[in-house]
Amino acid sequence: MEQIKQLEKTIEGWLKPLPHLPAEWRKWLGENAWWITGIGVIISALGLLGIIGLLLTAMSFIGVTTSIYGIPLTNVYSGTWYVATFASLAFLALTTVLSAMAVNPLKAMKRKGWDLLFMVFLINVASGVISAVIYLNPVTMVTNLVGVAIGAAIGAYVIFELKSQYNGAAVVHKAK
Repeated sequence: MEQIKQLEKTIEGWLKPLPHLPAEWRKWLGENAWWITGIGVIISALGLLGIIGLLLTAMSFIGVTTSIYGIPLTNVYSGTWYVATFASLAFLALTTVLSAMAVNPLKAMKRKGWDLLFMVFLINVASGVISAVIYLNPVTMVTNLVGVAIGAAIGAYVIFELKSQYNGAAVVHKAK
């Protein structure tokens, strides 16, 4: 856990010289991050179920075409395809669960919610790097790593703009 705190401080140091979002925007994002995250959890859960269904259907179809027509589909059954597919599913499932765990602390404006979002951010970056490297294609690897770096920079900026909103004090939301 100490390494994660050190990484948090390092990223925060990189972002310190950048301009900040207006205070009203940060406040709005901080107060509404819980339901935005909740929508992301619902979409991710539905996507996860859909991907599993498509994967099972594709594997069934591939098995039928291989056995009926004798088509050699060894590339589809190769280890990298399985590793990439199941690693992506595992990362998606993990980030969905952690995001779901973050909803209530975010609603209560607790630091635990932000910490969980930071963990989701780190796991997403790791997932992107692993996905880029797994196929060992240099052109795809470089373009994917550039995309991961851009996404990580934007994600880090947004999440660290929210950090000050979650100081650990519970906030009672007023009815409007």
